[in-house]
Amino acid sequence: MTSRILSANASDSRLCASVLADAFSEDPLMATIWPDRGRRHAALSGYFDASLRHFHVAGGGVRYAVTDAGDIAAAAVWDPPGSKQSIARTLRALPSLLPILRGRTSAALGVRSTLDAHHPTRPHWYLANLGSSTAQRGHGFAAALMTDQLARCDRDGVDAYLVCTSPDNIAFYEQFDFVVTETFALASGSEMTSMWRSCAAR
Repeated sequence: MTSRILSANASDSRLCASVLADAFSEDPLMATIWPDRGRRHAALSGYFDASLRHFHVAGGGVRYAVTDAGDIAAAAVWDPPGSKQSIARTLRALPSLLPILRGRTSAALGVRSTLDAHHPTRPHWYLANLGSSTAQRGHGFAAALMTDQLARCDRDGVDAYLVCTSPDNIAFYEQFDFVVTETFALASGSEMTSMWRSCAAR
């Protein structure tokens, strides 16, 4: 496997969103928002596209891995230290998000509230999403994106945090020195796992 890792801008959001929608199609957190599988699969590309454009790309932490053929194989969504989803930004995003969420807006807000309640206050880079397309899964693209960002964390002396939404993925993150700090449940009963990585300088 060889890949190039690039920083995303607004024009890349749709392609990155398509990869993330594929990766998270059966994710327990997304299933909490959209329990109906068909509705979830139909909504995810638009949901990720709107989220990337309105909340994440501007922070400079959205990165993607490209295959030799030029296809986007995996995408990582990192929010920088101190990043917050301001009320003004949320209001600007609503016209894009509401038609996608439709009757699931309260469920999405409930998930957001639960995640925020468990979010640490110490400075850190936050991994909001990481995923590979089904066709490229297992070829090391997600690992390459992790290695790339964590090198930046170590260089700058900044810790990292994530919420693992599936227990099957905990061991993957442990390879990169993340440790479990907490478990908590969403309204659906799905268990989330908070994980923290101290930078190499600590």
